[in-house]
Amino acid sequence: MAKEPTQKAKLALKAIPHTITKDVKDDYYLTTRIQKSLTMDDLAAEVAALSTRQEDPEDIARTGNALLRRLMWYLSSGYSISTEMGHFRVTVKGILREQELVDAPDRSRITLGVSYAMSDAMRQALDDAELDIEIQKATVGPQLYSVVSGHDADHPDAVTRGESVPVSAGELCVIKGKNIKVGGTGEDIGVTLRRVDDSSGTTVFIPASRLSPNTNTRVGFVMPASAPDQSEWEVTLCTQLGSNGQTLLKEARTSVMPDTFFVGQTSTPTTPGGSDDGEDSGDGPGDDQTEDPLA
Repeated sequence: MAKEPTQKAKLALKAIPHTITKDVKDDYYLTTRIQKSLTMDDLAAEVAALSTRQEDPEDIARTGNALLRRLMWYLSSGYSISTEMGHFRVTVKGILREQELVDAPDRSRITLGVSYAMSDAMRQALDDAELDIEIQKATVGPQLYSVVSGHDADHPDAVTRGESVPVSAGELCVIKGKNIKVGGTGEDIGVTLRRVDDSSGTTVFIPASRLSPNTNTRVGFVMPASAPDQSEWEVTLCTQLGSNGQTLLKEARTSVMPDTFFVGQTSTPTTPGGSDDGEDSGDGPGDDQTEDPLA
């Protein structure tokens, strides 16, 4: 039987200045530091290393994947599943008129998902984890909050009603943030996407000329049509424009969004700046109107 690890888990967190509160100057919000995305093969190798029976990692991975496939089948058949991690059940959102119930339902108006409730064991694992908090100084330059679908960016009221549209391959996505208008002359000016849920490390560069909208609080791009559903992506934005969206700085600034996003899933920002902070004036003044273009 595999032995449990004797070393405590260490959960890395980042403390970032909470810039939205104007009357308090020393408050921070916490976000998790992105770690490597693990596959079933990675987990199987760990289990095999801890096992006293010299088990084959490939056999463990094969069994684990088989279990997950059956879990998905049962969930899609309406069963609920309880595991050591917690409880899973399928959810459905959508409103149909009575006459629409006679024929096959319009799947485009129905959103299916899976809800997850932590088990006591999972809660205990988090309670037992050591917290390692890194304090980050106030961000100068672009701040990336979240990536949402074009629909959700334009219809925040629908998001509030629980009618979010997920980020989709081949469709418009919008980065929401602050001081993020992209411009400049360098080769790196633009948005870079990097896949983090497999070993391919696929990267996609989108130059400023293909970004629309492109304002201080919203930068839009088309998600590559080849992006698989449920794939996980990291976002990096590079711009040479200052906080006012007009001043050309001497050197470009690069910012990585603290959280990744998934294709096929709606994005729920965990950062306090996850929603638009006031009207987007596009090229209007930002918070730092005296920014030195030679900085």
